[in-house]
Amino acid sequence: MRLAACALLLALAACAGRGGCGADGAVVENASALAVEQLHLAPAGTEGWGTDLLAQADLPSGGRLPIRLTGPGRQALRVVWVNGRAAEMRDIDACTTRRITILDGSLRGD
Repeated sequence: MRLAACALLLALAACAGRGGCGADGAVVENASALAVEQLHLAPAGTEGWGTDLLAQADLPSGGRLPIRLTGPGRQALRVVWVNGRAAEMRDIDACTTRRITILDGSLRGD
């Protein structure tokens, strides 16, 4: 019994050291026809969108960007295309989502 408890504690410590279940990250893929000029990631339910992850350059059509989902918990993502249109995805599970695809006018998580 004691051995099982120690094994469980070691497993939990390993997860905590990795930064949570989203520490492996995800990939954002731009499958839309336009470049994306802003990409914001924030914990779901918080005020504001925080830092623009694309502050240095646009994400072109066909481009990919690895991101780190902070978890566990729900995340929200907002994209703004170069034409000013925007889309949001407000219920991203940081523990299971490994790819977010930017489509023409919407976002899809896998």
